[in-house]
Amino acid sequence: MKNPEKKPSDPQRMRRVLREGKAVVLMSLMITIEALAVTLLYTPAGVVTGGVTGIAMLITYATNGMIPNWVFVAIANIPLLILAFRYLHIRFTVYTLLMTVLFAAELALFDNLQFPALFDMSEPAWRVVSVIFGAVTMGVAGGMIVRLGGSTGGLDIVSLLLNRRYSISMGTISMSLNIVIALALGVVRAIGAGSYRMGVESAALSFIALFVTSIAFNNIILGINRTKTLFIISDKWDEIAPDVLNKMHRGVTYIPCRGAYTNQEKTLVYILTKTIELGAIRRLVLEKDPKAIISIIDTREVIGKGFSAVN
Repeated sequence: MKNPEKKPSDPQRMRRVLREGKAVVLMSLMITIEALAVTLLYTPAGVVTGGVTGIAMLITYATNGMIPNWVFVAIANIPLLILAFRYLHIRFTVYTLLMTVLFAAELALFDNLQFPALFDMSEPAWRVVSVIFGAVTMGVAGGMIVRLGGSTGGLDIVSLLLNRRYSISMGTISMSLNIVIALALGVVRAIGAGSYRMGVESAALSFIALFVTSIAFNNIILGINRTKTLFIISDKWDEIAPDVLNKMHRGVTYIPCRGAYTNQEKTLVYILTKTIELGAIRRLVLEKDPKAIISIIDTREVIGKGFSAVN
């Protein structure tokens, strides 16, 4: 009996498997960095990060370490992941599940390891440095995870669900919840130390951490080389467009329009480009027509050839 012939491998399927595998590896690396930031930078400084992890750290501080942060991270994410499996994209949910389990496991592991102190926390200046360094690390790592199509779970899931149901900005939801966590830390610290100054200081440092994390996160999500949308109004549109196509290799779209003041027919030139190409296109346009009007708009994201890849 002849063995059935093996079907030839599908190159497209193989590329997809490799891409997904690379994403999982990179997300796992970012999760490890986040776990180290919590253990080595946030916890010694006595501040909290945002989301479920921030609540977990708050509980750990309030109980003097009797309830480790990883316990709450693991337990609190169970109902949230159930909601995610029901209402959100399966790929996103599976990645979030993997990252959540890994994050909780690494927090538990690092909690039982003896790491050398990175900064002298008895010095206020070094405490601030630790907080800022930790915030940047968390923002960059978190942004990379989201760009790769995953999440660390927790309040990210809550924000997504509320955003879908009520059209409230995810940033607004997350920041509002995180502010409550930071204020709660201030109360816990004030009660524990018997000093309102300790509470104010801890809350203030947590606010700084949240702000810096947000900036780092947003810059990673949007990217340094951001996309710009150009609208060009010029009588020499038929000379400008071919130059953009041939010299800059960027697509051009013609949009017929009419000037309200002159009542004349015009052709609007629509271009999507990157920040690094913006100067060259501006020079090219003004060389052709010094009187051209160029409107430059920040664009959050463009998916397609020459821009972001479609996962």
